[in-house]
Amino acid sequence: MNRRRWAPVGLALAVLALGHGAAATDKPFHLLTPFSGAVVHTPQILLVFTVAPTTKVLIQVDGKPTEVTDVLTPGDHEDLHHIRLPLTEGRRTVRVLDASDEAELGALGLVFIPPSSLRTATGKEDRPYAFHTKEKEATCKGCHSLPETFETVADHPMAPAGKVCGACHPSVEAWPSVHGPVAVYECFKCHAAEFAPSRFTQKSSQAALCSTCHQEFLSKILGSRKFVHGPVAAGVCIVCHDPHGGKTSALVRDETPRLCLQCHADTVPLPLERSLHGKVTCTKCHDPHGGQTVVLSASTGNTFCAGCHAKIAENGGHPIPGHPIEAALDPSKPGKAMNCRSCHEPHGMKDVSKADIEHNEAAQRQFCRRCHY
Repeated sequence: MNRRRWAPVGLALAVLALGHGAAATDKPFHLLTPFSGAVVHTPQILLVFTVAPTTKVLIQVDGKPTEVTDVLTPGDHEDLHHIRLPLTEGRRTVRVLDASDEAELGALGLVFIPPSSLRTATGKEDRPYAFHTKEKEATCKGCHSLPETFETVADHPMAPAGKVCGACHPSVEAWPSVHGPVAVYECFKCHAAEFAPSRFTQKSSQAALCSTCHQEFLSKILGSRKFVHGPVAAGVCIVCHDPHGGKTSALVRDETPRLCLQCHADTVPLPLERSLHGKVTCTKCHDPHGGQTVVLSASTGNTFCAGCHAKIAENGGHPIPGHPIEAALDPSKPGKAMNCRSCHEPHGMKDVSKADIEHNEAAQRQFCRRCHY
């Protein structure tokens, strides 16, 4: 490796020799980036380090071997490694081992907080991590062309000339459905090209960025719904939507109910498929942006249930012949009116309709005694 080319790394990044293994081995390990305690917000990070050219390495995350890709093309720099390391949410410990004897060469701690999460890092050593700083890019210019000022495409003034971003971030455009700006490579529509102090960060708040193109939709939601979904009200659309792409045109991060359970697992019993409405998608009843009720539904009570259960809502349509479906008072819930939810819990697993009480006298007596002493 050309040592003169990479000498500034030690000064700019305060290169560390981490872990007890690094001190005890004759195969010196130098971590170039990231630093231990880095808080990152991308699902993978580039682990860059140098080690003796003849040393083959293994990567462990939280004590388990992890399949990784060295994105550096083999050539003159056989002692330099660029490892694309996938991360899962939370605090992770990364170890670099000598493949021959599994001796530790180096280790570091990372905290991965997805951009869709509202969590924060609280450790004493936790520090925000930025890759595209002037100092880091200066150390990479020996091999990478990263101009301080980017040329843009004439027809798309927000698009950097050439596939600059996609070269290192191929997953951004790998979705079946991509966000409009991504489809035409207009990365600078949302990401700032200037150092401030790192570049390619968000130009402004999420709410302001999304409003740039979706103001009409957001105004309609905020102005016409009595209740607004928390992330919408807070202007953090990316809690549910990936700003680069997704499996559907809505660019949601996952399918329901998995997406909803990321925040609402404590209110919905699991396993979900065993509940009364286990096969019904959450958005069938709840509008993910806002609604006329606190649970983001279009209406309340039996009127809402009748949207799908019209026959039951009709007089005498209940499976238990003659059983009323509404009244001014609910015998089992003093002070409240009787409606469908007096007997049926829409998310519950122990529902009367699941107990087959018409053919199970014991279950029928136990359930009905809530109102009929």
